[in-house]
Amino acid sequence: MFVKLLRLAFLAPFFIFSQNTGEISNISNDFIVDLAYIKRELSMPYNPNRTVIEGNKYFFKKPSNATLILIDGEKPLNVITNYNLLDQTFDIFENNDPLKLLPNKIYKVLFPETEFVSINNKFYEVIEANDEFSLLADTYLEIFFPDYTPGIQDKPDPKYRKRNSVFLYYKNKFNYVERRKSFLISMFKENMAKEINTFMKKNKISPRNNDELKFLFNEFHSFLNR
Repeated sequence: MFVKLLRLAFLAPFFIFSQNTGEISNISNDFIVDLAYIKRELSMPYNPNRTVIEGNKYFFKKPSNATLILIDGEKPLNVITNYNLLDQTFDIFENNDPLKLLPNKIYKVLFPETEFVSINNKFYEVIEANDEFSLLADTYLEIFFPDYTPGIQDKPDPKYRKRNSVFLYYKNKFNYVERRKSFLISMFKENMAKEINTFMKKNKISPRNNDELKFLFNEFHSFLNR
């Protein structure tokens, strides 16, 4: 179980890089030290998935300023990064070489409007986190090949669908949340079924909407039976 942190101001100097080339500019001396530490302790080189797909494979349209909260309690660090949905890792660049942030060294990655948390060596987007439970999203890309007629049509490049799975992290265990009304009701104590059903109808709770799921679990978390 982890406690929701207040969003932190970005304390360290930052760098800007081209989304296409990773070229770094406007680097302060302090940031050079931070980048060296990130490269040495918090990341590793890797070969990203080279599959050619149409569209943006990242969580954000372009890399964004983020604060790293480290597991060892060291001071927060500032980076420009983006979540790679295809490889499910945070990408940063040094001299055009991709690095991936290590989830076993980083507790949270805080963006201005979004945060990710690392649990069991994997990053999850935080929908809600408090002293009682956490509602987490695992967002990824599902690759598929469009239908075509061999010999008549050229084989198309693969496309992707953005997928999002939700998990309830409760009492140090993950529980997959099916996006069905009946399943959601079953996650709570049986004697609350009628009340929760009424609440969902009154507030038009959609299992497909993360904010509305957050509303539901915040209202009835004390009646969870998972």
